[in-house]
Amino acid sequence: MDKIAPVKVENPYFERWNTDDERGLTLYIPVDEASTIQLEHAYFKFKKIALSKEEGTSVYVGKYTLPKGENKDMVMSSDPKEEFNNTLPPGIERIPFQLKGNECVISYIKDGVQSHFKIANIQEKK
Repeated sequence: MDKIAPVKVENPYFERWNTDDERGLTLYIPVDEASTIQLEHAYFKFKKIALSKEEGTSVYVGKYTLPKGENKDMVMSSDPKEEFNNTLPPGIERIPFQLKGNECVISYIKDGVQSHFKIANIQEKK
């Protein structure tokens, strides 16, 4: 993990959304226009989110739609023994980082080499 981000990230944020059929979040990562690196994925809110650059902008966007029935059949308890049999819902994988609620790790490629850097303090917008 890089200690210093290889690109200037300017005011990243996320939005939660709901429709009648789905719910999820969209993550926005504005970067310096002169950047030569390619952002690939964000690890955020216990999810791995694919990033793509919005055409004509310097903003990477990642959208995560929660699987239908994500919390179905899960025991939510303060006693860890009661949650022992809970499994991850289909389509969700464990992320390889320990992050706080407003932290994000970005995987990127520069000169053909993949690496990671962390962003702290991602704000939620309504």
